[in-house]
Amino acid sequence: MTTFADRTLAIAEAVPDVLRHLLGTGGTWADLFVEQTCHHRLARHQRLRGGRLHAPRTTARRRRVEGAGLRVLGRGDAGFAATDDVSAAGLIAAATNAARRIPYTSPTTAPAAWTTLADATALPDDAPDRIRPSEKAALLEAAADAAFALDERVCQVEVRYHDRVRRTLVATSSGVFCTEASLLIGLRVAVTLRANGRSVTAHAVGGGACGFGHFFTEPPEHLARTAVEQARQRAAARPMSAGTMPVVLAAGWGGVWLHEAVGHLLEADVVAAGRSPLAGWEGGAVAGEAVTLVDDPTWPDGRGSMAFDDEGTPATPTTLIERGILRGLLTDRLWADRLDRPRTGNARRQDYRYPPLPRMTNLLLRPGDADPDALIAAVADGLYVEQIGHGVTHPDGRFAFDVVAGRRIEAGRLTHPVAGVQITGTSRDALAGLVGIARDLHVEAARGLCKKAGQVVPISVGMPTVLIEAMTVAPAPTDA
Repeated sequence: MTTFADRTLAIAEAVPDVLRHLLGTGGTWADLFVEQTCHHRLARHQRLRGGRLHAPRTTARRRRVEGAGLRVLGRGDAGFAATDDVSAAGLIAAATNAARRIPYTSPTTAPAAWTTLADATALPDDAPDRIRPSEKAALLEAAADAAFALDERVCQVEVRYHDRVRRTLVATSSGVFCTEASLLIGLRVAVTLRANGRSVTAHAVGGGACGFGHFFTEPPEHLARTAVEQARQRAAARPMSAGTMPVVLAAGWGGVWLHEAVGHLLEADVVAAGRSPLAGWEGGAVAGEAVTLVDDPTWPDGRGSMAFDDEGTPATPTTLIERGILRGLLTDRLWADRLDRPRTGNARRQDYRYPPLPRMTNLLLRPGDADPDALIAAVADGLYVEQIGHGVTHPDGRFAFDVVAGRRIEAGRLTHPVAGVQITGTSRDALAGLVGIARDLHVEAARGLCKKAGQVVPISVGMPTVLIEAMTVAPAPTDA
């Protein structure tokens, strides 16, 4: 099998000619994106019926994504083509196809000599493509065995493992030639527990942008225990009256509401399309002085971390909100040029078959100085959200998120678990209502996928415990 390093050497010789063909109809800038990504998925599903543990049902699947995306930008236009033929002839044919998609003008641009050469392809010794399948399968077996042993009421366990090793090459007409490798691993343990005549399901996830050795520090048995404990809590949950009340969101994955309800509204293409209620507020106050929101692709082991974006722009943190003031947007080259904005290095694509879009990477709310327990103690009657679930955000900024795990706050204390509710509000009101930010920043690296315009990319969110002065707690839809 041809290695990516060998392929890179072969492609490098063809790059100048490929870029000339991309610029052949008068384009002003062009790029070549080459990818080789390997996915490996394992699943184990097992049931307990009539006191007898049935044999597990297992599946395994490998998938390889390999090809090139070629793009040319003209004066307000863009041409794109993709191919799985990465030979010199295949790349030139795709380049010619992409160039035809913009109106012809007399060519005035020639590819620049390479001025930026960078290699970020080093991976750890325990990268998942170097691990035997039997070692990966052992994780699933250990998690399932532990879950069934922890509680006799557990009647079903599903464990899923996934890893991804991605290698990319980006070459541009402005003289950039860079290569990069990244990896992701994940383990999801879902348990179904039968209690009080009904079944409840809960799950826990582990992994991140790290090597397989992660599961020595976070073993599968730990995830099984977390999933069982959450299922027990859901089984004991009680309804909660709807109303407007203070809400405390737990650190970590709770930051997904900022990703959905704020971050997307600050992506340049969303703003340009008139779908952001935050448009036009740059330089103005949109939150209290304690709120600083940053998109940081350099965060160690973040799911959205990278050395370069998918256009070859070096990754750097972008401050979106600074001490409550809206400071900027997330851009790629196309939208930076169209809106006369600086490029922030946020061009991302699902794979070579798609052109890049401005996307978040790791969205982080900077920590404050409050004590997490003090934020709870300050609430006389409210809701503590331990785990947030599925959410939807509308173009006008309205949002609704399911509460997967939460507890009632009464007289400053956490009391009974709650079920069947969601939190709703608007982006502007929620930002303005952030009245308490703790110092316990946690970045969730084990989960996070973002879908936009049909493309899915990995992301991380990070947040300390926060207190929002007022949100609406409402019954969750019955089909949620």
